[in-house]
Amino acid sequence: MKFNNPTTMRSVLFGLCLAALLNLPNRSANAQQPAKPPVDDVVRVNTELVQTAITVVDKNGHFVDGLDRGQFELTVDGQRRELSFFERVTAGSAREEQITARSYANSEQIKTPASGATVRGRTIVFFIDDLHLSPDSMNRTRDVLRHFLDHEMNSRDSVAIASASGQIGFLQQFTNNREVLNAAIERLVPRPYDVHGYGQGTEKMKEFDALVIDSTKSDTTVLNYYVGECMTFVPPKVIPVARAALIRSCESQVRNSARTILTQAAAVTRNTYASLESLMVSSARAPGRKLTFFVSDGFLMDAGPRAPELREKLDKIIDSARRAGVVVYTIDARGLGTTGIDMTQARATMDFGAPVGAIEASQDALNALAADTGGRALRNQNYFDRWVDKVLDETSNYYLLAWRPDKETEKTPRFRKIKVSITGRPELTARAPQGYVEGPQPAAVAAAENPKSLENHTAETPEGELRDALADYYPSASLPTLLSLTYLNTPKNETVLTSSIQIASRSLGYGDDGKQPAMIKLAGVILTDKGKIAASFKNQLNVNPLNDRPSDGVGIIYNQRTPMAPGIYQVRVAARDAKSGRVGSAMQWIVIPDLGTHQLTLSSLLLGGQVLENPKSKDDSAQVQLSVDHRFPRAGHLGYWVFVYNAKRDVSGTPNLTARTEVLRDGRIIMTAPSRTLNNGAPDPDRIAFGQDMALQTLAPGKYDLRVTITDALAGTSVTRSTDFEVR
Repeated sequence: MKFNNPTTMRSVLFGLCLAALLNLPNRSANAQQPAKPPVDDVVRVNTELVQTAITVVDKNGHFVDGLDRGQFELTVDGQRRELSFFERVTAGSAREEQITARSYANSEQIKTPASGATVRGRTIVFFIDDLHLSPDSMNRTRDVLRHFLDHEMNSRDSVAIASASGQIGFLQQFTNNREVLNAAIERLVPRPYDVHGYGQGTEKMKEFDALVIDSTKSDTTVLNYYVGECMTFVPPKVIPVARAALIRSCESQVRNSARTILTQAAAVTRNTYASLESLMVSSARAPGRKLTFFVSDGFLMDAGPRAPELREKLDKIIDSARRAGVVVYTIDARGLGTTGIDMTQARATMDFGAPVGAIEASQDALNALAADTGGRALRNQNYFDRWVDKVLDETSNYYLLAWRPDKETEKTPRFRKIKVSITGRPELTARAPQGYVEGPQPAAVAAAENPKSLENHTAETPEGELRDALADYYPSASLPTLLSLTYLNTPKNETVLTSSIQIASRSLGYGDDGKQPAMIKLAGVILTDKGKIAASFKNQLNVNPLNDRPSDGVGIIYNQRTPMAPGIYQVRVAARDAKSGRVGSAMQWIVIPDLGTHQLTLSSLLLGGQVLENPKSKDDSAQVQLSVDHRFPRAGHLGYWVFVYNAKRDVSGTPNLTARTEVLRDGRIIMTAPSRTLNNGAPDPDRIAFGQDMALQTLAPGKYDLRVTITDALAGTSVTRSTDFEVR
């Protein structure tokens, strides 16, 4: 790769400065010759194929590659099943998205992907059970999350941080924006709950003691202790008959108090389960395999009177996870066992032995959730960061198996036990979901896996379809739509957010003859980090077909500029083609910094500034269109710019800035440009521009990250801005 600063790029810088002055047009439409929509690579059939992901590891926990279909033995309820589909899959690949995009798939119709397919990235969820986390455990959890963001996450990953209480709020969404995820982490605080019984006594009954009292009839040691506590309030000089009656009364109080405590604890656990089940169901619409880390201090799975209800709920969660392609790894955030465990989960302070029984009981649900979805449970360990890293590595590859269910039992929901083994390789471990519910899908899961489609929405208005697309947390791909967000500070000291929308022209309808103008209805909304509307826009684009002229593949580009205050924002856009009825949507987060802090700050990285002819401009000024899709041909160049704000100056008014540019792939630096010093001032001293141009011929096709770091020697500080791009 070669970095240049050619003279021709100065005109682009001039155009970008004009962009900062808001001279960019609100719409740039490059019409394309329509093309026939691609045929779906996965064909639906009437019989559902049950899919499951299998991770095969050796004794050291390393993934075992090179296994074939014949080495896998699958049994369902002890009966061997023939595999209808088998393939080794890389997590986050385009192939994974292709073969898992349909619940109903004909394995014979699944085509082999072209080589060099774009890597989509991993889908990772951290579910924080803040209803069952102590303050110390929450602090450790936040440290694990920050370590993941700093060292393990890459720009292609789609990550969500969710909580049982919902305290993260609107930020509880998938994103690859580290600043947004850090903001979500900052919202995490413990939500301790208190369970209490009734009756007399100085010792507060703990949950595990309540469980022992309610479920153990043969050993009355714990019961007798609390009965004794109750009797401490009885005067010593009581006749034996009265004392016996009081003992029976205290025993009844203690048993009723234990049931009350278990019922209260079950209500809290039920809230955790409800949040987790909602997450599992909604995840069904996300493509590919999903990895979920469930972090908790644990809770009782056998919660006395409510135990059957909670067990049934847990089974539904496990089945929803299987249907959604979610594998769960659980983490007991208490770490290495000590006697100082959380008060709501611990044994009473009297010495009935070490609280091992309480800890094990609180881990039962974590163990079941992990084992039954094909994951693992981390317990009684303190190396959370390393364990998360190891899990991410071992789940990067897996085998996808599918089989046809038993037609005779399809109509009756029933839990089916799955067992997978590797023939002739007893030293290998196959991690897979332990079962599934065979039969009609639950309505909620079916609705999640079969979102609103064009066919069943013919009665809705176009405006209603746009509203539905904007309200949906998952983008619609019927009309391919891309969104790119950038911000710049103008000479009027106004920060302007530019939402650039690119629509695939090949998917537009140009009439039966292909020569009629296409019409696009466009709508967008800008939401705060609380989910409140900060701004909105809508427009109508009329697109003329290019007829027989060649297409450059860019599509239709529309730019919406909006002055915004500092803060975290999510932009959602939706587009509808009037003739075909196709609807597409996209969403993206952006963090606009507060320049009023007078700290060194950068604008967004601006990629691929292309000077466009503007015959309608009164002053014949050139216009610049930035890249929306960040895709560049290998034979071409990538030009990029960034503006530096709040740079410190010496007594002569000169800054002393150093710029370092790096190109990364999969988190590894593969190219570093020579550092450049910016100390010669600028036409606008408050907005210092830095840009470079690099040839791409030495880069293999694929995804990369561009990282620019500006160091202010006078202020002794530095700031980094990064973005991704793709070489075709």
